Amino acid sequence: MESEAGQSSYGRVFEYGIDFKKEEGIRTPYQIDRDRIIHSSAFRRLRNKTQVFGVFALDYYRTRLTHSLEVSQIARSVASNINKRRGLNIDIDLVEAISLAHDIGHPPFGHIGEYILNEKLKGVTGGEQGFEANAQNIRILNFLEKKFYDSNNNKIYGLNPSLKTVDGILKYKLPYCLSDKSKHFIYDSDIFILERLHGKNFIEFIEKNYHYINKYENKNTKEKFFEASRCLECQILNAADDIAYATHDLEDGVESGLIDMEGHLKVKKYLKEDKFFPEDSPGIEAEIDNFFSSLKDIFKVFNDNNNDDNSNSVMSHIKVKTDLKEFFSRYISKFILNIDIEDREKWLSQVKDDLVSKVPVDFKNDSYRYSLIWKNDVNISIKALKQISYRLVMENRDILLNRYKVKNIIEILFSVFSDKKNLKLYPDDFQELYKNGFYDEFGKNGFYVMCGDYISGMTDIYAIKLYSSLFEAKNFPSISSYID
Repeated sequence: MESEAGQSSYGRVFEYGIDFKKEEGIRTPYQIDRDRIIHSSAFRRLRNKTQVFGVFALDYYRTRLTHSLEVSQIARSVASNINKRRGLNIDIDLVEAISLAHDIGHPPFGHIGEYILNEKLKGVTGGEQGFEANAQNIRILNFLEKKFYDSNNNKIYGLNPSLKTVDGILKYKLPYCLSDKSKHFIYDSDIFILERLHGKNFIEFIEKNYHYINKYENKNTKEKFFEASRCLECQILNAADDIAYATHDLEDGVESGLIDMEGHLKVKKYLKEDKFFPEDSPGIEAEIDNFFSSLKDIFKVFNDNNNDDNSNSVMSHIKVKTDLKEFFSRYISKFILNIDIEDREKWLSQVKDDLVSKVPVDFKNDSYRYSLIWKNDVNISIKALKQISYRLVMENRDILLNRYKVKNIIEILFSVFSDKKNLKLYPDDFQELYKNGFYDEFGKNGFYVMCGDYISGMTDIYAIKLYSSLFEAKNFPSISSYID
């Protein structure tokens, strides 16, 4: 464990900050990080943030909060299985902490909110600032969650997280100024974190090669660069996130009726038109067939019982629900059991990319010594399930219509709160942050960065209510007295 405090213009972060020592003998630093995350307001707000369906859909659909809890459970299982199989000592509390925090930076309305905030911030700052949900996780942990404040130096230290907790969340170690600025970057104000983790040589390596990394035709190299620079705990989180998306979100799609047997041929048609999986297409197509074949068998019981006038029909709904639960549980178990690790040097030799092999990361460090691998082609199964979910749920007409509505809400809220004349419309704590210089490090763009912080912290419901209160006449306090 490191004890030196990292420095940022908005405060000290990581590992036993001088003023904020973590208690000894009661909880480990990672247990403290986990508990602080659970008790944070950013974590609580996830209950009203979109996962796939809007939170205003049905009450049993998953939200960002339930998704994060499920990712945490899967990640713990993956880490425990690797520890037993390989004799490692991956810290389960650390894995749980990063899993619970991996989505706290997501804005309202899912990825559409993330995309719009990035585009708007780039527009008003001339490309000098952007928004990325993974990068926002770090800003929340280190600044926006106000647990520690040094009044003598007027510094906010957020939750004062451990360096390894931050590292476990960081999926994209590419500074914004050295990225293509579309997605997958860390904020420039947090470059010091990369230096703490990997030294200045890491930054110099990116500065030397960022043009090559960001070329569209080199997107495979870019993804391999991200993989090479992720610690093992981050890799476990990433795998658990994929598993949850490919199974739990798909289960919601079946429950909602958006995924049924009629979608089988539609998904296969889209796959044939898709150019992203040429080498995997045969395997993905076979997995899609297997999924819908199993689904057909499950619903066959329901259809047969409802066609027969017998007492079994009463239990057909329950039978289908329990069979669906078991169906998706088997997928999850199969995925977890087929995750393994291999020496990172072996992985690098298989990648066969000269640039990736030269990434200046200490691969002898236990957290970077290993690469996570999928066995028995279960990664193909995950790709297949994600294709089904994406084509039949994310591209469903009703969901696309809702996405268009919320797109306008985010855009209009940004136009209001990016106007400096509207500072008084902000909550008191944001007004204090701005007036006391906490956004001065961003220069002339400080107000716009604060706007992104404020809007991204909103829940879906809060954003809708705020929009309504700003633009709908019925929300005037005394309007009812004028309506017959």
